[in-house]
Amino acid sequence: MTGLLHRMRTFARDEHATATMEFLIMFPIVITMFIAVFENGVILTRQVLMERSLDEGVRLLRLVRNITDETTGQSRALTSVDIAQAICDNTRAIPNCLEVLVVDLRVIDTTTYDLPTADVACVDRRDLSIRPANEFRQGQDNELVVIRVCAIIDRILPFSGFGLNLARDDTGGLHIVASSIFVNEPQ
Repeated sequence: MTGLLHRMRTFARDEHATATMEFLIMFPIVITMFIAVFENGVILTRQVLMERSLDEGVRLLRLVRNITDETTGQSRALTSVDIAQAICDNTRAIPNCLEVLVVDLRVIDTTTYDLPTADVACVDRRDLSIRPANEFRQGQDNELVVIRVCAIIDRILPFSGFGLNLARDDTGGLHIVASSIFVNEPQ
């Protein structure tokens, strides 16, 4: 019995390979944190780029109410497709941008200042032919307007299980939403 206790004490005092043990314990924790930070950084970058592109789209809405149609040569009002195209032209960070981006434009009643609900309907990637029934009303001069856009992106590292606590759809895509409020300039 004393031989066993002596061997256990010797083993406990032995410092060979302690760096390897520390590495084996800490490596998974460090790599997990690195993956989480990397993935969240990419998602936040896409969010910031979409918000900047929305600002460019809002600028277009504020300054131009009608554009000349390229096919007919006639003047027509801006549509949600025009704004989505302007947003997608300004950011390359959202893959398949025109397919997964939804634009919602609503006039705010200035007597109550009721804002729309926080939920923005995004596309269903299982069937991209079905688009959510969002509004697109530009409003009149000096009216307060809220614009919201929603895009669905995939996580960079789907196996990690990380990602910001964003809404997810049934396909595992993350919903990134940007919004802005502006007043229509008088023409």
